[in-house]
Amino acid sequence: MLYRTLGNTGLRVSEIAFGCGAVGGLMTDNDRPDEHLEVIRRALELGLTHFDTAYSYGEGKSEANLGRALEELGPEITLSTKVRIGPERPADLKAATIDSVERSLDRLRRDSVDIIQLHDHIAPAGSDWPHFSLSPSEVIGPGGVVEGFEELKNRGRVRFFGFTGLGQSDSLHELVESGRFHTVQVYYNLLNATAAFSTPEDFQVQDFGQLLNKAAERGMGMFGIRVLARGALTPSPRKGEKEPRALSPGSGYFRDIERARKLDWLAGEGGGPINQTAFRFALMRPEFSTVLAGCASVREVDETAACSGAAGLTDEALARLKALWKSDFA
Repeated sequence: MLYRTLGNTGLRVSEIAFGCGAVGGLMTDNDRPDEHLEVIRRALELGLTHFDTAYSYGEGKSEANLGRALEELGPEITLSTKVRIGPERPADLKAATIDSVERSLDRLRRDSVDIIQLHDHIAPAGSDWPHFSLSPSEVIGPGGVVEGFEELKNRGRVRFFGFTGLGQSDSLHELVESGRFHTVQVYYNLLNATAAFSTPEDFQVQDFGQLLNKAAERGMGMFGIRVLARGALTPSPRKGEKEPRALSPGSGYFRDIERARKLDWLAGEGGGPINQTAFRFALMRPEFSTVLAGCASVREVDETAACSGAAGLTDEALARLKALWKSDFA
């Protein structure tokens, strides 16, 4: 396992982090503590040292399950969790933020966490953004979320804070440019890499406006998220009658599955399955301090950890990939 520095925080983290969300479902859908221990123990053996969770992952189940396992195993790790304000917007955002983090710490059985992150979408006030969102002023303005984070830091409950980079792109850039955050989670995958590359003409998915590059200029630590496009970039993506909610405009899950099938040729690039290629692609970006992987089994941990230090895509493969972006995977 290779390690990188998390921006200006100075924290050293494994370049692959253990994600405890709904992808994989180990911490949210599995009620077997013995299996939690088995998978986390394996991740630790392979050198994964950063763990990421949130209250919204199973309404506290992920935090509680992870806290129990980490208390038993006692490893030296870095840890992040998240606050989601949600559609029932409280009158006092600062107080609601503090209360949410305190309850998360109780579930995690810890006195503090290394990183706390805002997990709501960000968009201008009164916009027609398709998901519930907070406006930049509600986040960084007086009495907003960041003031709650700062109070928690003063109490020794958190060390650094960040946000999830989902929402309207200009609003995300406004948070980056505010200088109030240490980290950001950046949406980046083989199907939408606009956080790092310029947008091809007529590209029909959200343009993140090279958010990765802008955050790097400010020395922010960056987490790569949705590297597998919510599972579309796996050998056997799950299908059902109901399509999961899209995380960003133009990135519908079923549509992403069809786009991903245009990448079958990548199996020959390094000899691994598409999910490993997706992680190798993300790890090519030195701006990322770590990329999040939701692993539900020892086998998945082994497959993902093997991507650390592996070769990236060739120049020829990248050129072919850019041609697909330009044609919108036609």
